[in-house]
Amino acid sequence: MATGRSSVFPDSARCGETTSVEYGNPPLFLALEGIIQRLDPAKTYTVGRDPQSDAVFQEAIVSWRHARIYWGGRSWVLQDLDSTNGTYGLGRRVSLAEVGHGAEFRLGDADEGPQLRFTGPPTHPGIVSAASVTRIGRSSDNDLVVREPEVQPHHAEFRFTPASCEIVDLGTPYGTHVNGHRVERTQLRPNDTVTVGRRTFRLIGDRLRDCSDAEEPSSLIARRLTVKVKCDKGQRTLLNKVSFAVPPKALIAVIGPSGSGKSTLLRALTGHQRIAKGEVLYDNQSLHERYAELRQHIGIVPQHDVLHLQLTVRTALRYAARLRFPRGTDPVERDRRVEEVMSELKLDLHADKRIAALSGGQRKRVSVALELLTKPALMFLDEPTSGLDAGMDRDVMQLLRGLADDGRTVLVVTHSVRELELCDKVLVLSPGGSLAYFGPPDEALEFFGHDTWADVFSAFEEHREHDWSRRWRESQQHLTPAVALRPADGPAAPAAPEAVQPPKPPKPPRWTAQLSTLVGRHLAVIASDRGFVGLLVLLPVLLGLANTVVPADFGLRRAPDGKVNIEAGTILVSLAISMCFVGAANSVRELVKERAIYERERAAGLSRSAYLMSKITVLGLITGVQGIILCALGLAPRELPPEGIVVNGTPVVEMTFVITLLGFTSMMCGLLISSLVKTAEKTMPLLVLFSVVQYLFSGITFRLFDNPGAEQVAWLVPSRWAIAAEGATLDLGQLLGPQDRTAPSATDPLWHHTLTQWLTDTGVLLGTAMACYLLTIRFLRRHEPEVVRK
Repeated sequence: MATGRSSVFPDSARCGETTSVEYGNPPLFLALEGIIQRLDPAKTYTVGRDPQSDAVFQEAIVSWRHARIYWGGRSWVLQDLDSTNGTYGLGRRVSLAEVGHGAEFRLGDADEGPQLRFTGPPTHPGIVSAASVTRIGRSSDNDLVVREPEVQPHHAEFRFTPASCEIVDLGTPYGTHVNGHRVERTQLRPNDTVTVGRRTFRLIGDRLRDCSDAEEPSSLIARRLTVKVKCDKGQRTLLNKVSFAVPPKALIAVIGPSGSGKSTLLRALTGHQRIAKGEVLYDNQSLHERYAELRQHIGIVPQHDVLHLQLTVRTALRYAARLRFPRGTDPVERDRRVEEVMSELKLDLHADKRIAALSGGQRKRVSVALELLTKPALMFLDEPTSGLDAGMDRDVMQLLRGLADDGRTVLVVTHSVRELELCDKVLVLSPGGSLAYFGPPDEALEFFGHDTWADVFSAFEEHREHDWSRRWRESQQHLTPAVALRPADGPAAPAAPEAVQPPKPPKPPRWTAQLSTLVGRHLAVIASDRGFVGLLVLLPVLLGLANTVVPADFGLRRAPDGKVNIEAGTILVSLAISMCFVGAANSVRELVKERAIYERERAAGLSRSAYLMSKITVLGLITGVQGIILCALGLAPRELPPEGIVVNGTPVVEMTFVITLLGFTSMMCGLLISSLVKTAEKTMPLLVLFSVVQYLFSGITFRLFDNPGAEQVAWLVPSRWAIAAEGATLDLGQLLGPQDRTAPSATDPLWHHTLTQWLTDTGVLLGTAMACYLLTIRFLRRHEPEVVRK
């Protein structure tokens, strides 16, 4: 069983306070992750997954409130609080047990559950003794284990002397922060706070206290959000001065009639939508300005599942973890986190099933699991119950309720109003994008004066000119302090006098690591569909065999009697157009079909160039193999000239190279088309148009040289340069024209049988592929969230 993060008991209910209590004799201590803490008989200690517990565990087998420890008058007592998986001592499940020195208990599992171990007084009082060192990091060999992605295996050391305590950062990329300032080495003063990853410690006296769970999770505040878009009549307002404050650990439902701006609000809150006015604050920081630092704390589940349906649940989550976890994360720890998330969302029974075989509700759980990998404190979901039946609707909403109960803030946009009673608050948008209500769901219908939500939405449509936002602002509910809208409408808090250095955002995986992960995932997706793999092989085989029907008694060389070989041009253009079609067909749908996946992964830190290069690597490899197959079948029955230009004696090698390069360039053109279109349906007509243009402007169909206009257009057509390079190899000008080389030739000058001309033709073909790359990576930027466009 993987050991998750736990926090030790503070000496008092709130970090920073102290108590003065006479302890019993002998005293009892709890040893937990390298920290020994003395128990206070005047207190009752709670154990569980609840962040407000005194000892917090994150393993899924531990219940929310699992057990409690208290002084029973004569001895210490451990009581199980009817936990789901039980508490075990000496291998047996116990509900009530006396606790003494040396006692050990496991939570949730008798053999591998997280351990509670009780001891007598340590050799030195407090967390550490004088002249000693406590090392903190992600590895299990540390004195203080912090299992966070941003924490290095050995992150920092607390060095204690009789008179002081010093914190030393061990050269980590994300740093160690004291009172908000990044430090390499500094002396700690009383009540200083030390932040390592997402854990916060405070020096109180001679003890170091874990204060990570002492503070409430930060809330989300929207201030006068306004979104406008251009339209035929000028500008259209999608959101109109929407302000609200989301309380921590709450489930918020955003509802409203169609076109009221629900999805626009979510995109504005997450930085995916440009806002005209207003701001979004999370943890008292601007979400748009500090997105790189805050994105690890935010999970976003779009309306359409961002999943590769061909992969299994476990495989998809492992690839996602490799892309999202910070640089330097231990692979074993990544996989451990994947298993924890699957167990938490009850996906472990479906771990080895393909996502395509899951039900709609189970797929939505996988989408949520992708976001939970990085332990976000704030979750956004757009229409997670869309298309689900009433039973699955309730299952998904109960899942979200559980996420909120686990300490997360969850905001869900939904059309369904059946399960609003599970939410803490409901936010209602009226037509025009104005806030019409924000408060408890059981008071909402009474506020609107209707019995059903259908009547409320009908009233919105029938009275579109009514100022619903003003009605809300002037209501008694809006003035209630619990709604907390005053801070959102008021001015921002003044900056602190002393500038605090912001923590360095976690570095995403290295570019090469992202590339290898994306390539591996793409290959896994392709390999999972055997029918598609078979089609990839069969297509060049059929096209190669089809090219053999072109008659050519003497192949691709001049006839022995000196007659011209008219079919040579037909053979070349047939091979070229076949390769153009194959290359472009491989890629023309690739980017547009993954647009939602790319948008989400880009927001999570994915490199734009690594993503595009992974497509080029995999599709280029496939296209290259197809080009070899096509040429092997199409050129095998042909007689070739005895020599080429680059490779003497074997012109078939350089001819195959040119055809394969043409396929690669066509594949790049397909990626460019895929980055331009909005839907996959539009790619097929453009693929047909692309193939026809390649045929018309190949230089074989009609005369292009000395043809103003047409010749210049043909410069942009890849087949023009591929035919030219093939023509240079075969000396196509002599095959189709007079045998006398001294006579003026009425053939294309790009076919001259020289090395310079061949290099020029292939160089332009390669340059076209490079131009397509630059344009594609530029157009990919248009499909990225606003906050990550750089």
